[in-house]
Amino acid sequence: QTVELITSTEDDVDIIKVHLKPQSETKQSLRMLTDEVSQIQEVRYCLKTLREQMAARQNGHNKALILTLASLSGSSDREESVKLREATRRLYAQLKEMEKRHQEERDRLEADSHACRISLAEQSKRLEEVEQQAEEKTQQVEELKRQLGSAEIENSVLKEKMAAAETELLQLKEREEEEDTAEERCAELEEELALLRKKNHQFDDMLKSQQRKIRLMIEQLQNSRTVLQERDRAVLDLEERVAFMQAENKELRDHMEYLLAGQDPPPSSVENKPEIVYSKPLKPTSPTNKALPFIKVIEIKS
Repeated sequence: QTVELITSTEDDVDIIKVHLKPQSETKQSLRMLTDEVSQIQEVRYCLKTLREQMAARQNGHNKALILTLASLSGSSDREESVKLREATRRLYAQLKEMEKRHQEERDRLEADSHACRISLAEQSKRLEEVEQQAEEKTQQVEELKRQLGSAEIENSVLKEKMAAAETELLQLKEREEEEDTAEERCAELEEELALLRKKNHQFDDMLKSQQRKIRLMIEQLQNSRTVLQERDRAVLDLEERVAFMQAENKELRDHMEYLLAGQDPPPSSVENKPEIVYSKPLKPTSPTNKALPFIKVIEIKS
């Protein structure tokens, strides 16, 4: 009988393989086999105990090291924690203050923008009314010019008739001793001439009145155009103010978003922004109908 120890690769199991020999050696081999099995079990128990002791010792060393490090860094961690809390509290207070200022500035800009929009709407409405009035005045001026042209034509016709009647009257006066009917014709011509003179006088008065009306209409039209130009400049100025406020509001919003994201904000351009310090329309030194530009002086803070 032969005993062979085989170690299995699964579950750390030792397999004892026994080869039987003749009957004469059975007892001795069985006794040797029993002794070897006992020794193997004892060795395995010792190995297991040794592993447990080494694991326990390693855990003890790790715990001792952790406690030592914790005791050494405990004081510095507390100081860092206090500093971190103070810095966090200070940054939070600054953030709240920035949020408050940003909200106040945004409310102010929104109120100004709303007021500018209302004023712009009113100016646009007035501008439309003035444009409509100017269009009506232009139509009235054209109608008066047409009537004036017709009156001038009729007046020239009447003057021609008056000249012909006067010529005929003179001729009849020269021949009145020749014909009895000349007196009647002369009287008729005198009446017709008086009527034509009266009509001519009325037409002259009407022409003068129409000319005065046309001059008045032209002056009103020029005044309306001046008002339109002033309204246009006011509208452009309001649009510039609205655009400037919107840009300033956007810059503040971006600044606040950077702060909320925990990033350093970009350099602000509010301090270097241009500021309108003086503006006025140009006034002509001589009478003219040409529209002049609008002066605007801009100061840039350096």
